[in-house]
Amino acid sequence: MAKTEQPDPKSFLSFPHAFKSSQKFALYATTLILLVVGLLWLAITQIKASSAPPTVKIGLVAPFEGLYRATGYEVLFAVKLALQERNQGEGLNGYRVELVALNDFNDPVEAQREARVLIADPDIVGVVGHLSSDSTLAAIPVYQEANLALVIPWSVESVAFRDSSHGIVSVAATYEETRARLQAVSRDMGFNRLEILTNEDVNTLPDSIQALQLSTDAVSAGNIFVALQKSNISLPLFGSVDVGNRQLVQVAGTAADGLIFVSPGPDSADLSGQETFIEAYQTLAGFPPTPRAILAYDATHILLDSIEQAIINNDKWRNSRPTRAEVSAVISTVERQGASGKIVFNSQGQRLDAPIWVYQISEARYPGTLIAP
Repeated sequence: MAKTEQPDPKSFLSFPHAFKSSQKFALYATTLILLVVGLLWLAITQIKASSAPPTVKIGLVAPFEGLYRATGYEVLFAVKLALQERNQGEGLNGYRVELVALNDFNDPVEAQREARVLIADPDIVGVVGHLSSDSTLAAIPVYQEANLALVIPWSVESVAFRDSSHGIVSVAATYEETRARLQAVSRDMGFNRLEILTNEDVNTLPDSIQALQLSTDAVSAGNIFVALQKSNISLPLFGSVDVGNRQLVQVAGTAADGLIFVSPGPDSADLSGQETFIEAYQTLAGFPPTPRAILAYDATHILLDSIEQAIINNDKWRNSRPTRAEVSAVISTVERQGASGKIVFNSQGQRLDAPIWVYQISEARYPGTLIAP
């Protein structure tokens, strides 16, 4: 008779130990898997972070609300277009550029406040702005305090350049240069003296005046034109650099026809060899670039050239972003063939041989007909 094998009592005693060992193994295995997954996730994250291009920021300050809202957006489209062009491919030696756009209403108090907002962001290494001389002059001390480079896209009083080491340049002729050009134009037309008018009090004008010069902003100038028309006053009219603006004809309509004014920037119709830029701007904005848009486009590229040069000078490609001081130090040395012509600065940051265009409003269209050059 076959012997029946009896279970070993010790095996029952060892089973709980084996079960516990298998639990520990499973726990260890799970922990190891989670650790490996975590390390892989961290490695992938680091690879993605290292492959993402480093960025710097630039600021834009313009009137995006209020009376001159339209002008601010003309400029904004130009700045965005310049950034799109430069952010393609490798960008600025591997850096991408982001934009921070703020509204100052063309008001000096707001301009200074927004300048302080920009300097509080350490990633911002340069600014394009502002669009009126008063707002620009109010903001300049703030930028100087932070050693933040500024490229001015429109005419400003030459007092802005009294400090030759402050990293401020302008792509536009100064106020003084545009005034001299306007005086030369009026003299060439036989007017030796212009009566300067800054407000709507047209009934006090002397009978002996030959011609009027409007020295004010575009909206105020538009109201003056309306007042002149209502008073049946018809005189040759000349306008300073800020009079020429889209808001002028929006306020005055055909009453502004005949005005001759100076502009530091050209109309898109008077650009040569810039068809690609004009088409790209019109695609983005829905209308052709205006004189302020053209100068803002040039101003943005000047700032971007300066940032790129600062990166190259310090061999910081993909290592660390350029500093404000580095950008400020090189900005007046940058040269560029811009949409508005050759751009070169003197040691004070003024554009050398800055071009000035002369236009005449006709059919309530800004900037109107080119008279010179």
